[in-house]
Amino acid sequence: MSWRRVAEMMAIATAFAAAAFAMPARAADPVPGLKEMMGVYLGRATAKEHDTGATEERDIDVEVMPFERNGFRIRWVNVTLVDGKRNVPGVKRRVSELAFRPAKGARHFVEAPAVNLFAEREEAAPMGGDPVRWAVLDAAGLHVYSFVILDDGRYELQTYARKRAGTGMELRYERIVDGKLARSIEGRAVRIE
Repeated sequence: MSWRRVAEMMAIATAFAAAAFAMPARAADPVPGLKEMMGVYLGRATAKEHDTGATEERDIDVEVMPFERNGFRIRWVNVTLVDGKRNVPGVKRRVSELAFRPAKGARHFVEAPAVNLFAEREEAAPMGGDPVRWAVLDAAGLHVYSFVILDDGRYELQTYARKRAGTGMELRYERIVDGKLARSIEGRAVRIE
């Protein structure tokens, strides 16, 4: 790997780390548009592996909930189906959850680290493989980003875009490895009460 490439990756990581670890804002009012994103959404998505062209269907479950004063917690469940069914052998279920606090900037958020009362607080080490995560709320929706430097020196950027659409939400996920799109997921979910 060239020194120029290493310098580029260091610059990217430094910029992301600076954005992600900015001091939280002390806003008195909720971030505009965040309340409209809150809710529980159920739907279906199609995942595509771009190197092989393979696709798979997934049931999706997304919850966007308040967190602390003006932040949000997002929890999502992916159930990878087998021949369109979820009650057969081979089905996989994955649950993920992240919390975000407002950062400097009207519609920017940084990941809130998980609290463990029995462990010392450790700072994230982006150059050591720890992901840097942040979120942006804009007119196009809620976007969550995760950036990590891989063991072999390449980088991975994951983007999750969730956009309100009528009574539901449109979802798009992309996994980019060293500038190349590796996986994408597109789907739609309806809001449930």
